[in-house]
Amino acid sequence: MVFIMMQRSAFARFSVREHAQAARLIEGLRGYHQQVYDRPEREVRRLGRRQAGKLGTQNPYAREYWMRSLGAGLCRHVGARAPNWEPRIPVFFVTLIDEEQIAYPTGSERGWRPALTIDSVRRRYRSALRGLDYLGMLDPAFYVSAQRVEHVPRFILWHAHVIVWNTSARELDEWAMNVRPTMSAYLPYATAVDWRQIRPPDLRQIIWYTGKTPYKQYQVWRRETGSLAQQKRVINGINSVRLYKEMRNLTLPDLTLAGGEARPILKQALASALTW
Repeated sequence: MVFIMMQRSAFARFSVREHAQAARLIEGLRGYHQQVYDRPEREVRRLGRRQAGKLGTQNPYAREYWMRSLGAGLCRHVGARAPNWEPRIPVFFVTLIDEEQIAYPTGSERGWRPALTIDSVRRRYRSALRGLDYLGMLDPAFYVSAQRVEHVPRFILWHAHVIVWNTSARELDEWAMNVRPTMSAYLPYATAVDWRQIRPPDLRQIIWYTGKTPYKQYQVWRRETGSLAQQKRVINGINSVRLYKEMRNLTLPDLTLAGGEARPILKQALASALTW
């Protein structure tokens, strides 16, 4: 089968957001208060077009390629074509959150919780998704100023966003009911398993959201009642650098989840990357 990518024009406005976040990270790396890297320009070069073929998680050119290549395979399976890229069959957006998938910063591991590996996080969510045709990615929710709640300055809550097809609302309801008892969301008012049907005009937006570079930071605190609350905002330059450090050695394939009909899509994207 000939490997096809979605046209750049299909993701034009989403690419703008990717490069805006990369610019924020580069500004943070070059900033006066940056104390993580002694040679920040070496890290800046890793974010350039020439390094995109290594599929680093925060290289904007690599993110563009990965979205366009995985998106093309997904659209082929659900019957979405240019210029509108609207699916011809029902397609669903699923989010999984398991509070056990918290990773503390390097050197800050909590003694009662073993250090996570990305492989163990991926196995956890793949196990929950078994039996579905799905394509998606792991996403790090970056929590800052967490000393009072978690007794560490910051942490990552790894969760998963996937796009699912070849199923129905009834079947997903049944699947979700079976999975929810096996994991708990970090926040008491959140659900560990959430799904909704994608409106056909929104498919490109959801593909981008599933594969986007992280661009938010979260802060959590305890209310007077003792329950947790959180707020989010655009990640600043300093925290962009901190998150970059935690993800520096990961690649986009490390974060990608594919099951059922999506496995050949991932395989083709990886093969194409070798010659990109």
